[in-house]
Amino acid sequence: MVTPVASAWLPAHQAHAFFTTAHIDGIINNLSAVLERYQRDEPVQLARRFTQTEEQLVLEGIRVLPQAAARLFADALNQARNSIEHALFAEVSHRLNRALTSDESKALEIPAYDKPEKFEQWAKHKHRVSIGLLARGDDLYERILRLQPFQRQQPDLHPLRLLSEHTNFAKHREPTIALTRVAHFGFDSKLTVTSVDERDVVEIGDVLAAVPIGSRELLSVWPEVAVKRPHTGEWQTLMREAGEIADWVRRQALPILIAGETQLPPMPPALDITVAYDSVESAWLTAGDKPAAKRMQNRIGAEQLRDTVLVMMVGLFGEESRRPFSTWLDGLDDQTVMDKFWDVLQSASRSDFASYYREAERWAAEAGVLPRNVI
Repeated sequence: MVTPVASAWLPAHQAHAFFTTAHIDGIINNLSAVLERYQRDEPVQLARRFTQTEEQLVLEGIRVLPQAAARLFADALNQARNSIEHALFAEVSHRLNRALTSDESKALEIPAYDKPEKFEQWAKHKHRVSIGLLARGDDLYERILRLQPFQRQQPDLHPLRLLSEHTNFAKHREPTIALTRVAHFGFDSKLTVTSVDERDVVEIGDVLAAVPIGSRELLSVWPEVAVKRPHTGEWQTLMREAGEIADWVRRQALPILIAGETQLPPMPPALDITVAYDSVESAWLTAGDKPAAKRMQNRIGAEQLRDTVLVMMVGLFGEESRRPFSTWLDGLDDQTVMDKFWDVLQSASRSDFASYYREAERWAAEAGVLPRNVI
């Protein structure tokens, strides 16, 4: 029995959607490169201040975010919105037995409504009615209906609403509002795992920490590059916002518009479209399945984990083990580092040291380091 190719569900007249998702991923990848370079250059400036009894650490300043960041974010979301608009146009054009009129072409769009009655009014516009494919009960009507923000209890948080608001803001008002802020900080000795939604946001001049004069504590400070949602004023991590909206477009919006379902092999996002491909099938097989935002997360997480694991292993096996552990860690790809170490170190942070010591012995064997009696 012949196994169907993963790309078989994507009809020829919608092949453009696959390549546009790759273009979106490429823009987000460029955004990640800008942010990683910026964040490695220590964007947060800290200063010490002394009182009669305390040594304080003060947030003195934050370096300005490169102008490319906000514009690349807007470019990625504009392309994401274009991709679903293009998919609708391609589907209508494919199904009609005639060319669209100029008025019908202009009226063909993906709306983003928070109330069902607004969507009903949209469908009743004369230049959409004349198309003959967008009346209640029609296949395309039902597909667009499924994408509407009012389908969720919180329409303002629906990806289509976010996409619409961000792109409208960037198109009509000004570039995306983005900045860097301190999102979380804490003493290493009292480090706790916090939810992604929990933030201790501070302002310039705020005291991040204070210890009695003569005391010594290590403090970790996490900067966050954030984007402002135009319709709610809420701040969200820039890469998370771009990545989640792009993923929704690729994994939900496009499959629903094109095929009427989402239980399909997802379009792989990581594809170099500067290269010419003989077919959609060959391009699909070449593409990677991890989106740019996830790749950035893995790179940063793996870099931090390598440093953490190296310090911990040298602490267990002695300074002479630094070189072999460092060589071993550098030879592991980012995904392997995340898979191998993250859960174990999380368990250790919850005082599950037995599991950690068992794994440390395995890691030492892989790195060619002889165990010590301390384990």
